[in-house]
Order: sequence, then C-alpha cells, then structure tokens
Amino acid sequence: MIDPAKVTNYNRTHAELEEFLLFGINVAGKKSSIEAPKLERFLIGLRDRYGNACSDPSSPFSLVRYAWAEGTLQTLMERYGISPYKQRYNSYCDILHIQDLYTIPLHSLMKIRGVGLKTARFFLSHSREDFDEPMLDTHILSFLRDQGYSDAPKTTPSNPSVYAQYASIFKDIARQLNQSVTDLDLQIWKQYSGTA
Repeated sequence: MIDPAKVTNYNRTHAELEEFLLFGINVAGKKSSIEAPKLERFLIGLRDRYGNACSDPSSPFSLVRYAWAEGTLQTLMERYGISPYKQRYNSYCDILHIQDLYTIPLHSLMKIRGVGLKTARFFLSHSREDFDEPMLDTHILSFLRDQGYSDAPKTTPSNPSVYAQYASIFKDIARQLNQSVTDLDLQIWKQYSGTA
C-alpha cells in the first residue's frame, strides 16, 4: 500500500510505479489517507478475482486491463469507492496504453484524462530523482501566501503561465533553503495537512 507520508521513492519497480500512478490519479482532490486504503482494497479485489487468469497479476495495469476486457472495471471501481466514477474510469482506461513509466514524459502523462499539471508533476517528482518541479496544491499555495505572496491563488491554477509563475517562486524558495523542490513540498504537506 502507498504510504501517503512517505511517497518519495526513486527505486520503485514497474508494478510499484503503476500503483503509484493510480494513487496519484485517485488522490487528486481527495484525502490521501482515505484514498490509499481504497486503492489497496481495489487491487487486492482485482488480484483475488482475476489473479489466476491475468497475464501478470503483480501488475496493477494488467489487472485493470483484464477487468476492462471482462467489462467489470467500472462496476468494481464503484464497489471499492474509486470515485468520481466516470472520471476515474476514463483515467484508468487511458493508462492502459502506457508502456514505460520509467521514461514517460510530463506531456504524455497529461494526455491521461483527469491528469493535469499537479498530478503529473506529483508522479514524476516522487518517482524520478532528476525531476525537480513543484506541484502547486492547496498546501504549497497556502505556504506561498504565508511567505508574503498574498495574491497566490487558493486552488491549483489551470492557466499555464500563472502555474509557471508560482512554480518558479516556489523553486526559488527551495533553492534559498538549500532543499530540493520535492523535499520542501513534502515538508510543507506534512506541516499544512497536520501529518507531521
């Protein structure tokens, strides 16, 4: 199971990367402490149901692909509370075409329905050591406002130029503190979410 307080791992197996991407999709706009156990139960349910028939039961994507081929994916997602159902179903269908999560670029991740800049950057930041770009979530934006950037938006900006502006400010702060963007992000998330 994904531990929301320890998401950074640059040495994940391919199956672990698949699970982490599903987690990133599921947690968008939701509490990670609730979504992580739901995903775990969902994957266990898929393994119990299709593990013997699936070509690679250790691969979450293979299990999702098998459930999709059987026509049961949406029903099982609903059973395990993987919601909002239509949006998550569309995202899960789109991931079935991904070949290599070790090399997938940011723009390809963003072609997955329901995956925007924040989710794509979240996945890359916590799975690739050489990716050091911020994910502007409510915690980072609150942090920026607390640092004197009172015009920072309250929600993740959808305008790419506004996103880039605040991402650049956050990167500068991380460098001034002699930290990676990923480490500072995790520190802020723990502090602002009450997880510390």
